[in-house]
Amino acid sequence: MGAIRMRNLALGIALAALSGGCSIWRPPVVIKVVRTINNAETVSSEDYERLREVTEEAIEHIKSVDPNIRPQLTLSSRKNFIDEITKQTRSGFGPDLLITDSDTALELYQQNLVDPMEISAEDRADTPRFLFDLVTASNGQLVGRPVNQFVQLACFNKERLKSPPQTLQEMEQESGDNNFGMALQLKDLYWSAESFDAGEAMEAALAKLPADADRQANVTRWLRWLKNASYQQNIRFLNDQRHLRDALVAGDLDWITCWSSSLRELREKMGDKLVLAQLPKGPSKRRKATTKLQVWSLGRNSSPKQRQKALVMIDFITKPWAQKTYALAGRSSLPVNRKAAKIVAAKIPGGAEALAMYGEQSMKGKASQGRSKARVFRDPERYEAISNALLDTIYDVSSPEQSSQKILKSLRESN
Repeated sequence: MGAIRMRNLALGIALAALSGGCSIWRPPVVIKVVRTINNAETVSSEDYERLREVTEEAIEHIKSVDPNIRPQLTLSSRKNFIDEITKQTRSGFGPDLLITDSDTALELYQQNLVDPMEISAEDRADTPRFLFDLVTASNGQLVGRPVNQFVQLACFNKERLKSPPQTLQEMEQESGDNNFGMALQLKDLYWSAESFDAGEAMEAALAKLPADADRQANVTRWLRWLKNASYQQNIRFLNDQRHLRDALVAGDLDWITCWSSSLRELREKMGDKLVLAQLPKGPSKRRKATTKLQVWSLGRNSSPKQRQKALVMIDFITKPWAQKTYALAGRSSLPVNRKAAKIVAAKIPGGAEALAMYGEQSMKGKASQGRSKARVFRDPERYEAISNALLDTIYDVSSPEQSSQKILKSLRESN
């Protein structure tokens, strides 16, 4: 009897302690996070350490908010990303969070690899509507939460090039003395299309508007410029951004188009020699910022606890404080939150131009234009049709006139 009373007394003391406010130990919840890096590139050890350092800083802050979260970060190239996530998800070991661009997030949703999410009107209020449009599927489901934007810029070596070309015409004139490089990818060349207002013609074709000679002429002028540029001795088209960056660092190129997501790497390798500038202006009356939207999406294999913790992480990273802090720390992206973006825009390369879009594209009719551009990029058939037309033009297989007709016809006839 004495032993039983002692056991009951011990149990009573334990229950009293718990009811008196002592914390209950809970096992940590592991959240598998996959983050992509630039398209068509493999993950090098330098890439891994560089991106892990930036991402893990945010992860440590998240753990201070919720100590039970245990994020596990993996980096992946976009080259085989969809196939990798498909295999992981089908085996039941898919990620809980995916950090990627808006186009990839939409493709993941089409392949049934991410779950849609609901965002309250209050949480949407400080993010421009057109950014949500870029990550909304055709059925109206939101497939990811916008977090930040990377801006396309010009990067050059100030020891080789005293001042960057302000116009496309200047680039051609200066190519006799300096080496300029661009990536032979539609996403990387779209800025030049918009500098000829060719993007408006593609958007009109997607909307199935009647053919317009002036709009088609803009596309032809753009393609003619690309063809002429390919004839220039010191204007080179390389396969992708990785080759451009390597050539700039090695001194084989003096000027390249670049994305702000790569600035950390270039700063480390080039130091004070690296200078940033706006991309050259074309015949278009106004310069337009070209950006890539990064979003966080929800994987399908999460348990209820993992899903709840994943949503805690998304909520944290989209708060104005977090948006401002990590944008200023990396100096390579513009927050989607208006309040944070206004604070850091002047300190982010290309930030002022990108911030201007927050107002312009939120006006009536502007959001649909940004959405049309996303439709071109995320549809494999459309993207391939335009890409092939670009290659045919540059390699003299087709004339600029023939290629412009092919591009607009393929867009107009698409579903």
